[in-house]
Amino acid sequence: MKLWGRLVYFCFLLLGLGTLLPWNFFITAQSYWDFKLENKTANGTRTHLQDLYTPMQVCLSQIPNFIFLFINALFSHKIPQRIRLLASLTLMILLFCITTVFTQVDTSEWQIGFFALTMTVIILINSAGAIFQGGLFGVAGMFPEKYITAVVSGQALGGVFASGARIVSLSVGAKDENSAFIYFMIAVIVMIFTLLAYLFMSKTDFYKHYTNCQKPEKGSDDAPQAERTFSEQVQIFKEIWPLGVSVWGVFAVTLGAFPALCVKIISTAEDETWSQVYFQPVVTFLLFNVGDYIGRQVAGFMMWPWRGSWILYLMVALRVVFIPLFLLCNHDPNSSIPTLFAHDSWYILFMLLFSLSNGYCSSLSMMYGPKLVTEDKAEVASSMMAAMLGLGLLTGGLSSFAFALIS
Repeated sequence: MKLWGRLVYFCFLLLGLGTLLPWNFFITAQSYWDFKLENKTANGTRTHLQDLYTPMQVCLSQIPNFIFLFINALFSHKIPQRIRLLASLTLMILLFCITTVFTQVDTSEWQIGFFALTMTVIILINSAGAIFQGGLFGVAGMFPEKYITAVVSGQALGGVFASGARIVSLSVGAKDENSAFIYFMIAVIVMIFTLLAYLFMSKTDFYKHYTNCQKPEKGSDDAPQAERTFSEQVQIFKEIWPLGVSVWGVFAVTLGAFPALCVKIISTAEDETWSQVYFQPVVTFLLFNVGDYIGRQVAGFMMWPWRGSWILYLMVALRVVFIPLFLLCNHDPNSSIPTLFAHDSWYILFMLLFSLSNGYCSSLSMMYGPKLVTEDKAEVASSMMAAMLGLGLLTGGLSSFAFALIS
């Protein structure tokens, strides 16, 4: 049984990686989008579409993400769990395939159309990702707490994976369109393995033991859950709301600062290769994702503060201090905000603490939430926690515009 438990744990890790792959790969390939949307005759002058891409991507990623996580929390019992997971995974693979194909298509003559197509893909792929994420957290909530740790750790690994690929492409000097082709082909391959991992996992006796798949007449992976009234769902939320607000607060602060504020911080190093090429990919993206992953892993082992402790809520609230700290790091010299922490080491320290606390606090909140209710309510509670996570991402994404304007 231990061997099957480890295999299922690894499958949850891979499935978690797949949930945020669209966000990670679309945001990491920034230079590719700039290349596709540039004016070939403007001698480097940025176009409106280039400036519009990042804020539009954030909004059109997080708005459908929250909407479908919320819908999943309320109505997931109406559609069998297996259908939700397989259909959303398949759609994500198809959309990644479309994106991969267009890396090799000359779109310079119809940039507005390509921009609109890309935004449509972003909406659809994040909608599918939200359905998949909500369903996955619902399943993981039926297992012991370490399996939710596997999911959230997998999400962090997705960021490490994307950041590492970006740095490698910079080091080998790959062209924008070719590096993007590699990125999205990797995403397609990983998503196919994710689909196979779910199919394998769902057939194991270990998986069936926790999800009661051997009893489809009472609710299983192959049949919808028993319907719950709205008042029952409200009662479940009343039991988990402190941790729901906690996970909302973690991601509202994180996305409020990362990456909108962080990408504006400038290195003071004299080495131009480090300051102009590697500083942002390494310190902002790779360090954040590595620290986030370590924080999630440590939370799974330590599990402190204990469930219900006010210390966890205090830790979440104190993370707000990172926003002014990042604002006071070395940034645009024309900004009205003074620079108090100019040296690179300050930013590296803040980013390390920021990422570790994000992974640690979010993991504890996501693990503890479903355990506040009885086992028969765990899947609904997990879906609600995922919806609160999505609301935090949406809140942070929208607030990042304001923080970016004043930086």
